[in-house]
Amino acid sequence: MSQSWIRSDNEVLATLQDVVAIESINADLPGGARGEIGMVKYLADFFDAVGILYETDEVLPGRSNIIATLEGENLDRVLLFECHMDTASVSVMTIPPYEPHIRDGLLYGRGACDTKAGGVAMIHAMKRLKESGVKPPCTIKYAGAVDEEYRFRGALRLAETIRAEAAVISEPTELAVIRAHKGLARFQLIVKGVAAHSAKPYLGINAISKMTRLIRAIEDEIAPNYAAQTHPLTGSPTLNIGVISGGVQVNFVPDQCVIEIDRRVIPGETPEETLVPFQERLARAQAADPDLDVTMETPYLMDNPMETPEAERVVQVAVSACESVIGAAEITGVPYGTDASKFTSVGIPAIVFGPGSIDQAHAAVEWVECEQVLKAVDIYHQMMTRF
Repeated sequence: MSQSWIRSDNEVLATLQDVVAIESINADLPGGARGEIGMVKYLADFFDAVGILYETDEVLPGRSNIIATLEGENLDRVLLFECHMDTASVSVMTIPPYEPHIRDGLLYGRGACDTKAGGVAMIHAMKRLKESGVKPPCTIKYAGAVDEEYRFRGALRLAETIRAEAAVISEPTELAVIRAHKGLARFQLIVKGVAAHSAKPYLGINAISKMTRLIRAIEDEIAPNYAAQTHPLTGSPTLNIGVISGGVQVNFVPDQCVIEIDRRVIPGETPEETLVPFQERLARAQAADPDLDVTMETPYLMDNPMETPEAERVVQVAVSACESVIGAAEITGVPYGTDASKFTSVGIPAIVFGPGSIDQAHAAVEWVECEQVLKAVDIYHQMMTRF
């Protein structure tokens, strides 16, 4: 089958085109039949070609992290560069997802922005360092992680097994240094009703009607309290009721209704404590309505927020590198979550940094600005040589 896209003459951009052309949808998402297998093979070949040692670690059946190591002058100090290899689904895309065309300085395709651009910049910064023959002050590790787009299990394994002084996590930050982001709690509420024929609805208990009252109570009584809580870098907490399901057919009184809630957690909160207002509100609702049978399920995903002090060396080195390469540095926070919180949760200071904008991540038309990718290589290289 002929290739429809033209490979760039720039080796960094050509590598990015290569990996965007690899389908690596998370295996737990629609279309993710192969997971990250193709990415691991490509990265292994890349490190073999440049003489950088690597190992793989199977996190899930058939899904492995890959960790490359470039020894520094001080073997006891490690700076970790981490990037997830999986992508979101391509089902919403309106462009060919695996044809990485470059037009008007933009490189297109699924994963171009989130976050293969950052990963390619990291490995090329390592390649440049290796080829220079100069040992960095500390040992540099690169980790390609699985499963960021679903349950962060690759990063969780890394945080358990890698000893590092600090970590740099690739995400599309438009070359801003991110030192804080939100966490989350995701959980279900289940209302049980009593089925009946719709001709005699009074013989049943309508689970959907009961749930609508709870939704109104959550939105009117819990959500407004979040405005009084704020963090200078991440803003206020939020909640979103993103899924609702219930009923079997229109002429049945529905005997069950389920909603899924996404509660974003700011630094200073824990995911566990954010559940309390929901538990208390449901208890009051049940006390007021003996026919209400509602269960709050144990959260199926919880993630801590992340905040690294500005004085930490990894933040300051990143700022210095940005100032050297692009003339300025922005330190800020973001409202989404990343792999970084897995490392800060075990005491490893971390920042999030990379080319591209989060606005293009998961989008119908995903792209990354080529110039940012090239600058990211220079900035990552500076971080490696200055830490």
